[in-house]
Amino acid sequence: MKKLFLFLLPVFSFAQISITSNDSLGEHIGLHIIYYLGRVNGGVSLGKLPNIDGKEFHQLIWTNSDYDKVEERTLFTFHSTSDDINNLFQMFKEVIKTQKTKIFKLDGKLVTIKPSSINDEVIFLYELNEENKYFYINAIGIYELFGKTWNRKEWKEYLKTKLKPSAYRLH
Repeated sequence: MKKLFLFLLPVFSFAQISITSNDSLGEHIGLHIIYYLGRVNGGVSLGKLPNIDGKEFHQLIWTNSDYDKVEERTLFTFHSTSDDINNLFQMFKEVIKTQKTKIFKLDGKLVTIKPSSINDEVIFLYELNEENKYFYINAIGIYELFGKTWNRKEWKEYLKTKLKPSAYRLH
């Protein structure tokens, strides 16, 4: 019995458990699962990362089975404020409403949000290492991604209202 105890002692002496606070992990904002022809085709999530040197960062993570290998993900990290995220949400909605493409820089990276051929849907496009990485997202999905509550009646009213000239400012 003594030999067994001595054998197991080193294993337990090197084990260490550390607890981290949720602050070091960031904050999950929203998630949308992408379906195509009745099957899961991917997903996209938005999160707020921990502040670095007093600056806010957010991250979009998505997978698209049209071009990603199994378990492959696209990570798009960018410096932005909560106001920038709200402006990005408004831009997604505006592209659906106007059916006009928006091309802009987000933290110095070129991003395109363009209308899809499907009603109430847009394509978010980002070039990574000379390869187009994109995802399709519908109106309900935009609300899910940005952690907002979907309301069909409010959406229909939004589509009817006249747009004011937008000058969304993004870093």
